[in-house]
Amino acid sequence: MNLIKNFFSKKKIINEVINFNKNLFSKNKINNDSIILTEFSTNKSIQAGFSLFLHSLQKKTGCKIYSFNNDLRLFDKKKQDLTQIRKFVDQNYQIYNSFNVQKFINVSFDKNIFLKAQKKSKLLLKKIKTKKQLLNLKIENIWVGDLLYDSYLKDENMPTVNLELKIFKKYFFRFTYLIYFWIDFFEKNKINFVITSHTVYSSAIPIRIALSKNLTSYQVNFHNVFRLNQKKLFAYDLFHDYKKIFNSLEKKVQVKAYSIAEKQCRKRFGGEIGIDMYYSKKSAYSGITKKRVLKNNKKKKILIAAHCFLDNPHPYGIESIFCDFYEWLDYLGKISKKTNYDWYIKTHPDFHKKTHALINQFISKYPNITLLPSHTSHHNIISEGIGCVLTVHGTIAWEYAYFKIPAICASQNNPHINFDFAYHAKNRRDLTYAIKNFQKLKLNFSKKNIYKFYFMHNIYKQSNWMIKDLDKNLRKIGGYKNISSMEFYKFWLKYRTNHMNNKTHLQLSNFLNTSDFFISREI
Repeated sequence: MNLIKNFFSKKKIINEVINFNKNLFSKNKINNDSIILTEFSTNKSIQAGFSLFLHSLQKKTGCKIYSFNNDLRLFDKKKQDLTQIRKFVDQNYQIYNSFNVQKFINVSFDKNIFLKAQKKSKLLLKKIKTKKQLLNLKIENIWVGDLLYDSYLKDENMPTVNLELKIFKKYFFRFTYLIYFWIDFFEKNKINFVITSHTVYSSAIPIRIALSKNLTSYQVNFHNVFRLNQKKLFAYDLFHDYKKIFNSLEKKVQVKAYSIAEKQCRKRFGGEIGIDMYYSKKSAYSGITKKRVLKNNKKKKILIAAHCFLDNPHPYGIESIFCDFYEWLDYLGKISKKTNYDWYIKTHPDFHKKTHALINQFISKYPNITLLPSHTSHHNIISEGIGCVLTVHGTIAWEYAYFKIPAICASQNNPHINFDFAYHAKNRRDLTYAIKNFQKLKLNFSKKNIYKFYFMHNIYKQSNWMIKDLDKNLRKIGGYKNISSMEFYKFWLKYRTNHMNNKTHLQLSNFLNTSDFFISREI
C-alpha cells in the first residue's frame, strides 16, 4: 500500500514540476538554428537550476536546447537500447522535455569515429611515458589530460594511474572515442552554448571543445553560476584574486564580512555540521575525548590530513607538485623515515570506503606513521600538541592556521595561495625543507586574514542565486544528501511559490548581459 501511495505522491510532484516548467517556457520563442547543449542529470536540484538558467538564456538568444549524456557506459549497445526505452518512461526525460529540450544526445557507436579513436589512442599511448605527460595531454589541440586522469581514478576506483595496466589502456581508448564523438558532433551542429553542472571529469569534454572554439560555456548548479572562457576553464577559480576583490568591497561590506566569517568559524569549531560545507555529514571538530590520541612524549608531532584518492585531484588545474593524492602521500611516507617526528595520518569522517582500505595499505608500508580514527576530533589533536599539518589544497590549511598551527600545502595552485597563514611549497625540494623546518616557517596567523579568506572562499563566491539563506533551507530539505532526490522538488515547489519572484530572472538576465565570471552573492 505504501509503495502505491509513494508512487502517486512522486507522480504528483513530477507533474507539478513539469507544469511549472512548461508555464515558465511557454513564452520563449525559438527563432534560429543555433543550439544550447546542456548536460543530462538526474539530480533534482541541478534540473531545477538548469530550468531557470535555460529559460533566461533561451529567452535572450532564441536557441534550441539539446541535452547530452556523456556516460561512457552508453558505448555499450545494450545500454544504448535501454536508454532509448527510458526516454518514454523515465520522469527525468519528461522533466527535461518540460523545459524545452528538443533532442537528447547520447554517446553512440560510429565506425569512422571508432577507427579514428583506435588509431589515435595507440599512437598517443606509445608517446606518453609519464603521468605528467598524461596530465598535459591534448587531442586535436584540446587539453583533456586532467579530465581523462580524474575520470579514470573515479570510474575505475584507482588511487593513481599506472600507464601499463590493460584497464587503463582500455579506458584511454574509450575516452579518446568520447572526445572524437563530441568533436564530430560540434562539426556537424551549430552549437552556441554549453551548460554543465561541473567543469571536471568527462562531462566537461563538451566545454573544453566549446572553449577551443571560443564558444560561451557555463557551469550551473543550485548555489553557483560561472561563465567559462579560455583563461577560466574551471569554476571556483577565483582564489588568486581573493585579496584584490575583498579590498575592492565597500568598507561597510568588509565590516559585515568579518562579522559573518567570525560567526561561521565559531559554529564550525563548535562542532556544528555542514557549516558552509553543504556536502558534509559529520563534523571534524565535534568535542574532545578524555582518552589521549597522540603519544605523550617530547617529539615534534606532524599530521597528514589525507585526501580522498578517488575524488578529483585536479579541481583547479594541474599546477601541483604531485600528479595525484596517492603520489603525494607516498612521498610523505618516504620523508617520514628521514625525520625524528611522531607522524600521524587522519582521514575525514565522510571518507570513501575504498580510501580507508588504501590508507591501511599505506600504514602497512610505513608503520612508523600512526593512523588516527577518522572520528577523532581535531580539538583533541590540537590540544595534545600537534606541531604541523600537511595537505595538498584542503580546508585544513586555514582551519589549523586559526589555531596558530602551521599548514604546508603541496601546491602553488590552492585556494589559500593569496594568504601567508599557510606555507605553499614550490616543488618537492621546497616541500621537504618546509617539513623538516616547520617551526622556522614565517607565517601570519592574523585572524583578520583568516576571516578575509573564509568570507571570500565560503560566502562571497557562493552566490546562492536560487535559494537564499541556504543553511536554513537545506535543513528543510533534510540536508545536502537530499538535494538530488524528490525531497528537493517537494521543497522547491513550495519555495518557488512562496518566496521567489521575478528577481531571480532579472538577476540571470543582468548576468547574461555582462562578461562577469560568476554571479556574486548579495551581502
